[in-house]
Amino acid sequence: MASSITTTTSKTTLSTDGHKAASGAMQSSSSVLLLGTLNTAKRLSASCQQVIAEESTERTARVIVRSCLADSELYPIISGHKCNKVPLCPSSLYADMALTVGAYLWNTLSPETKVPGMDLTNMECPKPFIAQVPQTQPGQFIEMEAEAELEGELGVVRCQWRSVRPDGSKIQDHASCLLKYEDCEKWVQEWSRFDHMVKNSIKALHAKMLAGGAHQMQSGLAYQVFESFVTYPAKYRGMNEVTFNGLEGTSTLEFKTTAEDHCGPYHIDNSCHLSGFLCNASDMEGEDNVYVSEGWHSAKYLNPAAMFRPGSQQPKLTNYCLMQPRGKSLLQGDVYIFQEDKMVAVMEGIKFKQLPRRVVNIFLPPPKRA
Repeated sequence: MASSITTTTSKTTLSTDGHKAASGAMQSSSSVLLLGTLNTAKRLSASCQQVIAEESTERTARVIVRSCLADSELYPIISGHKCNKVPLCPSSLYADMALTVGAYLWNTLSPETKVPGMDLTNMECPKPFIAQVPQTQPGQFIEMEAEAELEGELGVVRCQWRSVRPDGSKIQDHASCLLKYEDCEKWVQEWSRFDHMVKNSIKALHAKMLAGGAHQMQSGLAYQVFESFVTYPAKYRGMNEVTFNGLEGTSTLEFKTTAEDHCGPYHIDNSCHLSGFLCNASDMEGEDNVYVSEGWHSAKYLNPAAMFRPGSQQPKLTNYCLMQPRGKSLLQGDVYIFQEDKMVAVMEGIKFKQLPRRVVNIFLPPPKRA
């Protein structure tokens, strides 16, 4: 079996904490020119700034990418996402990195074919990555390691995220998921079986609202529901109007991003805010508790490139969600996203756990007042 190995530099071998490849073949670069500026010959995107190392055979590929949170495009994404007043790397950033690297690995292994659908499954984020605001020299670094393996005509990619020092040594593991290459046409066929039921549920909610049996909130008021725990600046406030009744709701989406933004993390977050809104809106009087995201089971985007265009270029989007109790203190549900009349994305098994605020204040302490 033929194999090829590409390295970005020959100066520094990868550290021995799980980074180093057999025979020392994979090597690393960690040069930092300026705050948030990485010296690299291969930049995939604002979220995947530097290909540190890669190797491939005919059926497998492995890549490590590293990004500095102080990067001018990435910094607004992490500094604007605050939970309990603490800036956190959002899980939508991990998802955006996975989709970017997933497409890159597919093009490495099968360059003559179109990138298939990519299902982000079993996204788990057990250790939040707390960001420094403002960033100090040399900045904080997030590293993603991905291993792809083709299986038949498609395959899988195992993804892991960790914070690292500028030299590549690991600080902490933060998240993981399994990306599955799948046939988009099968998604469309599957979605067609329940598409009409979701649309009917949306119509029923609007009818109930007109009859006084459901509530409707505009964007500003809807995002106030989050304010006790999550703080969102304008570009994260994609829900334009929310109609809801208990744990069921629908919203119109209007992304606030511009051509200068790296849109993926914003749009992924915006698209599923409805799930967190329903959890918190159903417990608005429970000031002693908050709902914390615990990841999701599956996330499928029919055309990520189109969905991640700047907000001014987006057609009308609508979503729907029904959250349901799953055991003690856990709510779980699916979010369906429509472009005009067509289902274009589905996020399944989004989980939110109810936690006492005193517990959250321990593992995610808010900054002390000056």
